[in-house]
Amino acid sequence: MKKTKNLLLTTILLFFIVGCEDKKSQKTEETYTNTTREIKIQEVQKTPEIPEILKESLDTLILSGIEEKSHTITISDKSISSNDILQPIILINLFSTWCSPCLGEISYLSDLQEKYKNNLFIIGILVNDEQNINNLQEFINKYNINYFISNSKQNDTISTKLAKALQLPKNFSLPLTIIYKDGNYYTHYEGGVPIEMITHDIQQAIKE
Repeated sequence: MKKTKNLLLTTILLFFIVGCEDKKSQKTEETYTNTTREIKIQEVQKTPEIPEILKESLDTLILSGIEEKSHTITISDKSISSNDILQPIILINLFSTWCSPCLGEISYLSDLQEKYKNNLFIIGILVNDEQNINNLQEFINKYNINYFISNSKQNDTISTKLAKALQLPKNFSLPLTIIYKDGNYYTHYEGGVPIEMITHDIQQAIKE
């Protein structure tokens, strides 16, 4: 009888111990799982984001003109780059059709484009001036423009970023002409300037 009681007591004790171990194991697994989740959440939260200042200083924008022609440029502070413009010197001319000094420069810019076409690519960016494709085509024909004119919706964004990089006020003078050599800022001119000055700087940029 004693042996039977002892056996029964031992069986109950073993059952209790095994049950405790199972619960302990389950708690350990739950703790490990929760810890793993916490680590994963922390890893996601710690993923670095691009600082806003870099987002503002680096933009890829599309310059679109008539006849479905377009060029893509990337602006980074005072530098620009383009995969589809092969010439080492890029001259950007921000202008409006109602700006007298702008109109006075057009024929000279066309001459420069023709004379230095192997080294120079001129981009006219229309700002503060809404012109549909037909009106813009008439304007180009009237002034015999042989360089690229952008009538893109992004023109104002581009002009703002270019002016900001040069630390110019929002209401900067037109025309604003900027020269880049190998993607790097070279020089710029606010308002109308003698074409001899622009010609000289282009010649110097070609030599350098």
